[in-house]
Amino acid sequence: MKRRNVETRGWSGTVRRVESLARRQCHSVGSGTVRRGVTLVELLLALGLITMVSAMMFLFYDTTLQSREHGTRVMLESHLARAIAEKIAEEVRSANGFVKDIGPGISGDDRLISIQTVAIPDRELMLRRSIRDTPLPAQSDIRQVQYYLAYDDEETHTYADGTEGSVPLGLVRREIKTLYQTATFESDTDAVDLDLLAPEMKYIRFRYFDGVDFVDKWDIADDVEGTMGNSLPQAVEITVGYKELPPKEEEDLDFEEDDDLTPSIPEDYDPRTYTVVVRLPQADPFLGSRLMRASRRSRQLGSGE
Repeated sequence: MKRRNVETRGWSGTVRRVESLARRQCHSVGSGTVRRGVTLVELLLALGLITMVSAMMFLFYDTTLQSREHGTRVMLESHLARAIAEKIAEEVRSANGFVKDIGPGISGDDRLISIQTVAIPDRELMLRRSIRDTPLPAQSDIRQVQYYLAYDDEETHTYADGTEGSVPLGLVRREIKTLYQTATFESDTDAVDLDLLAPEMKYIRFRYFDGVDFVDKWDIADDVEGTMGNSLPQAVEITVGYKELPPKEEEDLDFEEDDDLTPSIPEDYDPRTYTVVVRLPQADPFLGSRLMRASRRSRQLGSGE
């Protein structure tokens, strides 16, 4: 009898523990079912936070891409400007010191430069040909190369300083291959090569160093002094760029300087321009060109010109 009571108490204790565990589980499940949901304010705050983070990410990537695009554009423009300036510089270095009946190798002003240079004829002229073959036209070994800015006079363009003028077309390279032989080769279409070298280049300026100062004009060949010897400048400053340069007015084209020895004023630095200074090793080391220009000025003053 006693053993049965013990078993009954053990069974009842087990039942109580099971009921207690079930009540705790039911309480846990019940407490989960009554848990409150997300409010509208919390949802709006979450969406706003996500939108703000997304906007910051897009702004960061957009700024990065713009900076990369700007850097790439600046690099390409710098390479192009440098290549154009170096091309002009290479031909300036090859200018003749003086050629009889032609004059000095360099002349021009701040907007145009004319270079008398030497070129090797094409290799095809050296090949053997049959006596029945039509001979190729002769080529002069002395050529004249010019660089200047071209404008379209039929349209009007407003520049950054507010002035109106012709539309800039870009940098032009003009080469006369048969120099002073146009009468003989006037039917040769290749006698003059006119090329729009760089339509992106809208600015150009040349300055000439005579050993003492830089000047904007070099035209010793116009007088007798230009036929007396080496009248090349000591150096030439070449500036090309992308800022638009308006054409000269008619009064500026007709204007003649009273004193060619007046130094030119350098322009302020502009990141859209590229400048290279070319030294001419074949120039007179005793500054003969400076003496020629001074002699011409003295002669003009003496004659009252």
